[in-house]
Amino acid sequence: MKRTSNLPRPARWLWAMPNLALICFLAVGVALLLFIRNNERQRQHDELVEAVLWQDRALRAELTARQKQLEGMAHDLVRGDISEGAFYGRAADIMTSSPEVLAIAYTNEFGDAVWSYPAQSMAPLQMVPAVIEPLQRSARIGIASSTPPFDFPGAGQAVALSFPAVQGNRTLGAFVAIVSLKGLLRNYVPWWIAKRFQLGIVNLDGDTLAARPEQPLPDAGPLSYDVALDPPGYGLRLRARIFLTGWPLWQHALYWVLAGLSALMLWSLWVLKRHMRERLTAERAMLREMNMRQALEDSLVSGVFATDREGRTLHVNPAFCRMVGFEAEELLGGTPPFPYWAPETTNQCAQIFAAILRGECPMNGFSLRYQRKSGERFDVRLYSSPLIDGEGRHTGWVASMTDVTELKREREALKASHERFVAVLNGLDAAVAVTDRRNGELLLSNRAFREAFRLTAPDGPLCALPLRHADPGGEWFDPVLGRWYQHHRRETLWVDQSRVWLDIATDVSERKQAADRERQQTEKLQQTARLIAMGEIASSLAHELNQPLAAISSYSTACRNLVASRQLRPEELDGALDKISEQARRAGAIIRGIREFVQKREPKRSVCRVGDLLDTVLSLLAAPLNRHFVRLVEIRVADDTELFADRVMLEQVLFNLCKNAIEAMVEGPQERCELTVETRTRGDWLDMIVADRGPGIASDDVEKLFRPFYTTKAEGMGMGLNICRTIVEHHQGRLAVEAREGGGSRFVVSLPLATQPIFKETEHHAV
Repeated sequence: MKRTSNLPRPARWLWAMPNLALICFLAVGVALLLFIRNNERQRQHDELVEAVLWQDRALRAELTARQKQLEGMAHDLVRGDISEGAFYGRAADIMTSSPEVLAIAYTNEFGDAVWSYPAQSMAPLQMVPAVIEPLQRSARIGIASSTPPFDFPGAGQAVALSFPAVQGNRTLGAFVAIVSLKGLLRNYVPWWIAKRFQLGIVNLDGDTLAARPEQPLPDAGPLSYDVALDPPGYGLRLRARIFLTGWPLWQHALYWVLAGLSALMLWSLWVLKRHMRERLTAERAMLREMNMRQALEDSLVSGVFATDREGRTLHVNPAFCRMVGFEAEELLGGTPPFPYWAPETTNQCAQIFAAILRGECPMNGFSLRYQRKSGERFDVRLYSSPLIDGEGRHTGWVASMTDVTELKREREALKASHERFVAVLNGLDAAVAVTDRRNGELLLSNRAFREAFRLTAPDGPLCALPLRHADPGGEWFDPVLGRWYQHHRRETLWVDQSRVWLDIATDVSERKQAADRERQQTEKLQQTARLIAMGEIASSLAHELNQPLAAISSYSTACRNLVASRQLRPEELDGALDKISEQARRAGAIIRGIREFVQKREPKRSVCRVGDLLDTVLSLLAAPLNRHFVRLVEIRVADDTELFADRVMLEQVLFNLCKNAIEAMVEGPQERCELTVETRTRGDWLDMIVADRGPGIASDDVEKLFRPFYTTKAEGMGMGLNICRTIVEHHQGRLAVEAREGGGSRFVVSLPLATQPIFKETEHHAV
């Protein structure tokens, strides 16, 4: 709908014409003054540029003249026409005719003054490396140069001009003239320029080095102009600015005339407004109310339509027209049935419209289905209220409707999404629950959670006790149900942005039971392997025990002979008895070691010495080594190293590896039967290496060696290396196999060094 104004056209013109005339008058006057002012500024700027360029040429000419004078002195020195006395005379003449010259000197290639006028005038330059360096370069390589500005005592900022004296290919030195920047401006800026402009020399940073009049120059702007000053260069610029002057008298008069005319125009406008105020006030109030009502209607997203008491359409807002797809002109004056009623819901729409005309409208409105002009159906929610005019009479009805098609579709989609989510959640085997972080209230749970913890009540205000004391990320045992769970807990945000716990518990009871069965089988296999090993070393036991038993028998016979001879001396009897006791202890140690090796017991860690481990293992292997004529090579550099480990388990690992190495060399030539046992430390690790000279291991078999029941022996069980790796990994170590240079294999047992527990003992029952 178009927004129209009820303000009469003549009144608007009367209101606008004085304002327009005043604005035009002021604009023309201001534009004229600005034009005059800009022309004046442009003229002053042109004069400024012309003066700066002229002054720049004048200063360059003077500096060039000083260089020519230095050049003449240099040529005279080369020809031998100038002496020290002549130098002083010519320097005095130059300084007299050119007051800006502070000193003249003849320097060597190091910048040291040979002649100077006045005396010691070059001394200040020696203190400034940036100034003396160009002078030295000029004297060494024979080129004219100038220096950056420097502070000369008593004269302010100055620059030095240098011209070399060159004779053939040799530079004799250089003539230097020190020129005051203030002297240049003071002597060569004419009065007619100084009267209108301020001139100065500035550096790259905008600092004023010299100025006439002597006051700092402002930064570059529209009232100033810069030009490069070369020589001497080094970023020096000649800057000039215009002295600000007041406007001419005629310009002030013009401003006063313009101000008077403006005041007269304002007074006449005020008189005109006073006559129109009352009428315009009422019209503005009415227009404001109409615009506000129109703005409110245009901003609504709900459709609004009004009817009289007979049901004839009086008004529709833009939102209503957009909903039904009809223009306002097509709907105004219409009576039921309306074109936006869907044919299939015409009866329902007629009944509801009749109820509205009777004033029967529930608090939650009516739910209807309409159709757009294109035939598309959409759902609406309709509310109505009576229309009262300014005199309090009931003249009709006003109804508003909201398109709820998308809302219904979103609700249905949300419901379907929730059903899918619940279906997926209930399909999980893991128990899932969401609990309030503050009070433990159960907010959401799946079927597996409710079945696992026997919760019959729906999700609601109850405390999730089964997971309150769980170890986050670990396993825990439910003593009520007797089940093991793998529990993961994570803090997250709920739908209302509150902090909640997300708990996921997976029943791992069967896995724990399987792990226990596997551990028990492994222990039985370890015990069987030890018993098999003992069967293989039965002959070595007889040999080892025969020696101490034979010694005991011999010493007992000697003691009996001494007693029978009646020549018994106490010291001889004590010695024989000590040796009998020593051999008995030796036999007992052998029996005890064998018993510990084959005994089935719980893992027991303690601090053990590496050398003792090897001694026990090699004593058990003495008989197989001798029987098969295997040479033993020991490289034991870590015997004193201590481990916190189960000694018997590690002895079983070393025994199995050494026994496998001996058996691998039985079928080979006797000269290659060599068993190497090596220990070494590597940082925080201990390496125990068992190497043989057997046929080696094929690359395809390396990955299979440690698998259970895999063996390359005709009578092997295939569990030895698997048990060894399990024991090593139980000690947080690694067992690896590699080919040995020259033939054979090397098994490397790597264990971490520690003299205290590095992990908790693994108990053989559920924790």
